[in-house]
Amino acid sequence: MAETVMKLKDQVYEKILDEITEGRYHQNDIITERELIEKYGVSKSPVREALIELCKEEVLESRPRMGYQIRPITIREITDIVELRTILETAALRKTFKNLTDEKIDMLWGSIHESDKMHSEKNIIKHWTGNIEFHLLLCSFCGNNKIYSEVKRALQFSYRSAIQYFSASWNKGHATEAQRHKMLLEAMERRALEESLKILEEDIGDLKRELLEEVAG
Repeated sequence: MAETVMKLKDQVYEKILDEITEGRYHQNDIITERELIEKYGVSKSPVREALIELCKEEVLESRPRMGYQIRPITIREITDIVELRTILETAALRKTFKNLTDEKIDMLWGSIHESDKMHSEKNIIKHWTGNIEFHLLLCSFCGNNKIYSEVKRALQFSYRSAIQYFSASWNKGHATEAQRHKMLLEAMERRALEESLKILEEDIGDLKRELLEEVAG
């Protein structure tokens, strides 16, 4: 029975997080246990456990007698996550270069070509789906599962940040083609490690740069 409850908790957790990440809930929105029980057709226990877990991860904040509030992401948090991603992903790329093959580069080109199809629609969710897939594929080549897991969590946080700050303005001014990704692969094809690291760092830093421009504008 406990195993079944845990599986349901994980399912509910993923559903809530997906809906927050994809902008179906907005910052400061309040969600309740009753609402989620009816929405997902499950009992109170897995819903409550999922909500507690999301509070621990600072995605939600408990509001007594009200429910759970979607916690806004601060600029400082985005700055921190950009720094974390830069450290982890550049370290992963250094490891990857030790065993870099043309086959791996071809797989990354394939990811970009698939992303280009989604980017043409200028949809923020599809853009970030493609972006996450590229970065996770690149990170996977380093062979370190712990780095991969942390990068995945950081990318999901970056995705939520983009939805919170850019969902209204995305179609107007954001470039959606993966130019930096293409530049990165061209440098990797030349086995130019330092150039590749610089491009990757700039690519990761775009989120912070675009955020500051959005706030200033």
